[in-house]
Order: sequence, then structure tokens, then C-alpha cells
Amino acid sequence: MTERMVERMSKEQQFLVNQSMLMMDNFYDKELDLMGSFEEDSSQHSTRSSAHYALGLLVRNETGDVERAVRVLHKVLDMQYDAPDEIYHGTFRTRPDAIHPPAGHYAWKSFAPGTAYFLERTFEKVSEQFIYNLQGADSILTDRADAKRLKRLFHDAVNQILPPVWISYDPNWREFIACVCAIVTAEFATLVPGTLLERMDQAMELAVQASIDRRMSDAIPMNTNIELMHIFITHYYGHRLNRTEWISHSDEQAETFLREFDQFGGTFAEFNTTTYYGVDLSVLGMWRKYAFTERLTDIGHRIEAGLWTNIALYYNANLENLSGPFARAYDMEMREHSSIGVFLYLLLGEGYEHLAGINCESGHDPLIALVGVDVPVEAVPYFKAHQGDRLVQKQFMELCERNEPHANRNLCTAKAWIGANRMMGAMSGSRNTNGQMYPATIHWQSETGERYDLRLTRREVGEGWNTHLRGVTFEADVTKDSLVIEVELDTEDEIEIYFEVRGPFIRQQDIIPEQWRFPGLMCDVKADAPEPSVLFYVNHAEIIYRYVPGVTANKMRFELNIS
Repeated sequence: MTERMVERMSKEQQFLVNQSMLMMDNFYDKELDLMGSFEEDSSQHSTRSSAHYALGLLVRNETGDVERAVRVLHKVLDMQYDAPDEIYHGTFRTRPDAIHPPAGHYAWKSFAPGTAYFLERTFEKVSEQFIYNLQGADSILTDRADAKRLKRLFHDAVNQILPPVWISYDPNWREFIACVCAIVTAEFATLVPGTLLERMDQAMELAVQASIDRRMSDAIPMNTNIELMHIFITHYYGHRLNRTEWISHSDEQAETFLREFDQFGGTFAEFNTTTYYGVDLSVLGMWRKYAFTERLTDIGHRIEAGLWTNIALYYNANLENLSGPFARAYDMEMREHSSIGVFLYLLLGEGYEHLAGINCESGHDPLIALVGVDVPVEAVPYFKAHQGDRLVQKQFMELCERNEPHANRNLCTAKAWIGANRMMGAMSGSRNTNGQMYPATIHWQSETGERYDLRLTRREVGEGWNTHLRGVTFEADVTKDSLVIEVELDTEDEIEIYFEVRGPFIRQQDIIPEQWRFPGLMCDVKADAPEPSVLFYVNHAEIIYRYVPGVTANKMRFELNIS
């Protein structure tokens, strides 16, 4: 019997594969040959997770695994959209029961770059005027009509005619699934049937060309992790399918990416992000291992080394976490929605298994085990022990994906104080509308070892934080013992600016407007802002400052002095 891939791996790689596959086996639906979602409701199914599971099955290759992987990959390929005139052409349903996006009403290729931005802004203005007109028509509506509900109904009507990105389809499924197909082809071409390889190549003809069309039109901008995947799949399949125009495109895109990366000393738009750095490292590992040319390998190596250098600068080995501020992230805790801990475990080995604990990204672990880890030798000590207190600062050009194309890049400064048991971050220059941007952050550890974090964010009243909001900007600065934040609000919506603090033993009586007393940290607060309210939950609290247009000032200022 041919030696299984997992048998050729290191002890750490085997640990990752076995742990991940044990988790994913439990989510596998034998009737549908798809994975139940472990990110949301497990009764749902995820095509992206299924693709990663299939790759893991081929790596493990126990009895029946290859046959199961083949069935799963065929089922994933069944989910591809073949609609050449539509903006979602070549991508994949996120789940099998997803409603087909609207068709025939959006000639997106004939419009200028940024059509998604302009359409969104136009419909926002139309809905505002529509609601205003309705409320002024006494015979139709009363003053008590719910404006938010009317706006939602209007947007629902629009979304039934035009395909709303992130709602009716996810364009990034092209790149995620194409990367899996490339690795399956590169590593397991002799293990899977030729009919599957042929079908994957046919699917990639659609997916890669559609990815290029998206990139060139700039209808939906690509964040860093998707841009890196885009370069890889156009390079890989350009060479595999002998498409010289794809190869030229990938070469040009890689050179442009490197120039932008070098512009500010090795940074890119998704800077200091717990969530997306894990994806970035995975894809750069693909460049390193599966590139067909020495040049792409070299570019990938330089970017990967620079990324690890940045991670080391903002990493605290005592807290086992990245400091803020975060350009884009879901969570403050590195091990919650990220694969960075998985890479660190591969680097550091035995005794660091806890960094690779199961989370919603664990389905990627077999892929990460395949590509491995490559950290510059000078960065390694930062991950083993605290390398001294330091104030660090880097500049980067952010991407505002919902802004006008010629005005969606801003020069930002990410500044952080990294101390032995406390670190703080502050962002300035950002105009990002994305709620995943955290402009002010604190991580610390109490004397008894409990870990805490605090972040500043915002939301429209009654809505969640992970949305795009216009008209809310932050400017923050940090020193060893202070955070200063200025907030400006240019919006007609009621907004909650709030500090979210997580950790055990947080008590209501210890949070008063002028002082927050947390275990291990005292924060004196000077706030030029409305009187706050405080909400308590099981494991966190929110300190909320509410902006009401026409009632409260449209600027807030916070000075947090830490001891």
C-alpha cells in the first residue's frame, strides 16, 4: 500500500490533521455528502467547509476516506454557478439550500469600477427619500410608521431584483474552493479518479476567469486574503491549463502586490488582524510550496517573512495574543476566530498544543499542515518569551471595500504599547466603514493569571457591530499608560459608541463614569460624551455612549489613563 500523506508528516502536523478530522467527522452528513456548518447552525451545510474536509480526508487516507473525499468534491462542484452574464458566475453556493441569486437585471460588466459602491449609495439615498415621502403622505402612513422597517422592506425589494453581494452569494467562495482544488490536484492527482480531476479543471475554467473579471472590473474590491488567493489560483491554473493570459495577469498582480507591500516597510491592507492573518499565511504557504516559477516563490517568501516580522512586533508571548489595533478582525482573542495559533504550534512544537485548540477555523488545519510554517529566525524569540516592553508603530494603506474606488485607500497608523502583562493599541487615519476595524484596544492579565480584553466599536441602535456604517470615524493614540480617542459622527442614524470588556469577575459596582476598576487594571476615564449606560452579560460588559442626531454633540472624546 502506498504510504499515506499523514505518515510522512511531523508529529505536530499529524496532531493538527487528527484533531481537525476528528472534529469534522462529527459534522459530516452521510446523506448529503457535505459538512454541517460548525460556524453557525449545524443543521446548515457549508460548501467551503466540505471542500476543506475532502482535502483532510485525502491527507488522512484511512479506509474509505478517498472515496468519501471524491463524493464530497463532486457535491461541492455541483454547487457552482454557471451564469456567464451574471456577477456571481463561477462562484459556488455557500450552502446547498441557498436560493439562486436574481438574474437578468444587472449588466455589471458594462459599468465602471465601483458599481457595487455606487449602487449601494444610490439605493440608500432612494430609500431615505422614499421613506420621507411616505411619511409625508398622511393618507398612506402615520407619523408612527417604523422608518427602519420601511427601509428594510425597500432594500428587500431591491435585493429580489439585483443580486446583493454577501446576501445572495459570496464571491470569495471562488477563491477558497479553487485553492482546495489546486492542492488536491498538486498533491493527490494519482490518488483520485481522472474524472474528478477533469471536472475540477472544467470548474476552474469558470472560477478563475470569473475571478479575473471581478478583479479587473473592481466591482467588488478584494481584501488582502482574497487578493493573495486570486494571484495563486490564476498562477496555478494558468500554468496547468496553459492559459498564457492568466499567467501574465498573475505575474502583474504579484509584482503590484509586492510594490505595495514594500511601500511602508512590509504592510498590507488587512493589517494586524487576528482573523485574516491565518488565511494570509495559509495562502503564502501555497505560493511557497506550489508555485510554478522561481519569481512567484521569491515574492511569496519575502511577503511571508515580512508578515511574520509584523506579527512578532505586535505579539505578546506572556498574553499569547496579538495586540490591537485591528484593521479587520472578528475577535480580540487570537485563538477564537483565527489560525495563527495553529502556525505557532507548528513553529514551537510540544507544549503549545493549546494554541491550536478547536475553533471555527479548524477545518483549515489539514491544509495548514500541508503547507507548513516558515518564520524568519530573528522573529522566533518573540513567540517564545516577551522580548522587552516596546512602543511599536507601522503604517499601512487600508482598503475601504464599500467606498468609491478612487477614494477607498487611506494611509493609517497602527500604534501599540507592548508591556509584560498589558498591551494597548490605537488606530489613526482610518476611514473604514467596516465594523471589524477596532481602533482602540487593551489586553491585560491579572496577578492571578486571568486574561482580559477591551475594545472600542460602534453599532446602529438595535443592530449588530459587524456591519458597514458610514459617517463614524475614529482617531486614536496610545502611550504606555494612556489611550486617547476622538470620535466624529456625521450620520442621521442613532449610534452607540461602546467599549466592550471581556473576562471573569467583572462587577457592575466597579464601573462608574469616571473610573473602571477591573481585576488587574484601573482605568481613570475623562469622557467628553453623553452619560454612559452599562450592560452586563455572562462573560462581558458594554459601556455605551449613545449618539442621537440633533440632541447630542456629534463629537466624542475619551481619555483613558491606565494603572
